[in-house]
Amino acid sequence: MNLKKFIEKLNSNRKKSIYYLIVLLLCGVLLILIGDITSTLYSKKSKETKNTVEVNTNSNIITTSQSFEDKVKKDLIDTLSQIQGVGKVSVMIYFEGGSESVPALNVNDTNKKVEEKDSQGGVRVTTEMSKNQNVVIISEGGNSKPYIIKQINPSIGGVMVVAEGANSSEIKERILNSVKTVLNIPASKVSVMPMKK
Repeated sequence: MNLKKFIEKLNSNRKKSIYYLIVLLLCGVLLILIGDITSTLYSKKSKETKNTVEVNTNSNIITTSQSFEDKVKKDLIDTLSQIQGVGKVSVMIYFEGGSESVPALNVNDTNKKVEEKDSQGGVRVTTEMSKNQNVVIISEGGNSKPYIIKQINPSIGGVMVVAEGANSSEIKERILNSVKTVLNIPASKVSVMPMKK
């Protein structure tokens, strides 16, 4: 009987019922949209945290290829100008390729083996292997960057040295041997020329 009274009451207040039904429907749609937005934001945030491992450190081992190239050139000029009889020196170094940074990786290997037996005595073995690699991120002064474990510098393709004392074959030979030794390159990649006066 209660159900019958409830239906009669709904029919008598039809406008109110439709109004409540629309409000209820809009609330449902709103809840679905809020849930969708929240899950999207949560999944983005969880992906970001899954792909990084925070390491706090004060060391800075990341160097740019430009600073490496400038340092090699400056050191070579300083060293060659110290050799007796060389005088003023100008150096041009050709680098092949660029420098490469090797970041630290957090590696997770998972091996899962499942054995299933059926009622007739058969055995099915399933092996599942997964490998997950994430770059280790360091926080330094409020900035986040990859933690570099190895810096591979570009190789030297050739060196040209212009020196005041290169008119002398003895000084020219000293310069050539010094460059070969310091940069660990063959003589075929080194050219020594006298400086114009």
